[in-house]
Amino acid sequence: MIHRPLLLATAIAGVVAGVVALGVWWWQRPVLVAVDLLLVRGAAWDPTARNSAELFLEEHPRSPIRLVDLFNDSEPAGSPASIAALKKRGVHFFLSTHPSSHALASLQEFRGGKALAINAAAASNALSGRDDDFVRVVPDVRQEQRAIAQAVHRLPLTQTRQRTPRRVLVLQDTTNPAYGTTALAAFRDELKRLGGWELEVCPLRVRDFEPGRDRKLLMGDFDAVYILAGKFQPAIGNLSQLVHQGHPGVPILLTPWARSPDVIGRIGPARASTWLASSFPARRDSKAVRHYLERFEQRFGYSPSALSLSTRQGIELLDQAQASGARTPSQVKRYLLSRPVHRTSLGPVQLDRFGDSSAPFYVFPTSADLTP
Repeated sequence: MIHRPLLLATAIAGVVAGVVALGVWWWQRPVLVAVDLLLVRGAAWDPTARNSAELFLEEHPRSPIRLVDLFNDSEPAGSPASIAALKKRGVHFFLSTHPSSHALASLQEFRGGKALAINAAAASNALSGRDDDFVRVVPDVRQEQRAIAQAVHRLPLTQTRQRTPRRVLVLQDTTNPAYGTTALAAFRDELKRLGGWELEVCPLRVRDFEPGRDRKLLMGDFDAVYILAGKFQPAIGNLSQLVHQGHPGVPILLTPWARSPDVIGRIGPARASTWLASSFPARRDSKAVRHYLERFEQRFGYSPSALSLSTRQGIELLDQAQASGARTPSQVKRYLLSRPVHRTSLGPVQLDRFGDSSAPFYVFPTSADLTP
């Protein structure tokens, strides 16, 4: 005959074992994270973000994160449907490299606590100050453009005469208006505050740039040229060369979204006078950045764009949240916004209560970022 206390103890032990088993399953179950495979013109795809996430998981095999492909269409209108399809498959976390136009088109997919985006590429200030489920690890365009305007103001001038006002030519790419329009306004406002500058703006589609047809855009006498273009378009490098031919020695400024070997490799003789702005220091000036890029290059056989750096920070934040016990999108968001500064292997990430990032900017010659 089994005594009632023993029966009760056995039942309690069974319940406890079940709870423990459930807890272990909950803790160890894979966390599906969608990572962009960017589709570009000609149906090619850019594996930078995916490779960056893969490298992190190879270096941290105990992470619960498992990667799922998100094919990000080259046109903004195609983005929401691809995100919605993955949500239906049970994917709730998105390590997003959507540029500003794509991010704004997809923002409705990240509301209500059912999905969370950690974005590594969208700088538009139209995304700032929103209480949504969209966290950015890159500063917004106002911070970025203030830094670039201040860099233009500080750069040494090569003109033999000191004229007032000084003149800057802005070659504004029109293919990502959610970024370019607000960037130009912020750049203009900061130069106006600094004083002594006159802007001439030439809109063009950088990806369709043709030297023979567009050379006339560069006519004139300028103290600096700013190529306001992003998305790591290789044609930015070709455009820099043409600028250099027409204005030898005049400083040329590029945005953080031109920090790519595909761009720098096409700058050629313009390299000595072409400068990059970035929220990450140059390879030459940062041991952490240099060692990360060396590991990436050794593993995948190519040099990535700066998108790899911000993607790495994004997946580190997501992994830290998972390690803290946060599992749902709402819990991860709460974890990320509960502290102002998070530490990553590539430097701190500072987030405000809306999940918007702040960071210092570095301006350096393109030669400082080349592979040794």
